[in-house]
Amino acid sequence: MKFFLIAGEPSGDRLGAALMAGLKALSPGVQFAGVGGPAMQAEGLQSLFPMQELSVMGIAEVLPKYFALKRRISQAAKAALDYGPAALITIDSPDFCLRVAALVKRGNPRLRTMHYVAPSVWAWRPGRALKMGRVINHVLALLPFEPPYMTAAGMTCDFVGHPVVAEPLASRSASRALRLGTGPVILMLPG
Repeated sequence: MKFFLIAGEPSGDRLGAALMAGLKALSPGVQFAGVGGPAMQAEGLQSLFPMQELSVMGIAEVLPKYFALKRRISQAAKAALDYGPAALITIDSPDFCLRVAALVKRGNPRLRTMHYVAPSVWAWRPGRALKMGRVINHVLALLPFEPPYMTAAGMTCDFVGHPVVAEPLASRSASRALRLGTGPVILMLPG
């Protein structure tokens, strides 16, 4: 079995690496191709090009790289189609990944497409779910309330949980400070 994966930023790289490890545990002969960073490469992916090229946000960063990004979209879609995977799995980075998925679907409408990390359609850009539904077959959602938004837009969706639950809850020094009641405690929840 072969999968073509695309991650465009470090958080997606970590998710992709965990997904790859899980797939290898389920099917030891599984093969991977696509775009990823160091964590996915450690799981056996040879990245088509450096993932860092996709880690751009905002118009000021994207504009000077617009044509290079367009070429990378075409390159990734062609590579996915040439690889002949069981599925294209895109991980977060919807501005890049959904464009690749659209080209892949145009080239092979029967190829299964999956997107890992549902965009926050419930918070902003609700129309994005409908657009996703045209090119994505299945979504792996991090939050338990997301599947209904995806299924309403025509995709199947599984809640797979948020990876933060597997990470340490606090550093040793923070745990000690909480137990001893010394000093102020600040809770930072990025994202």
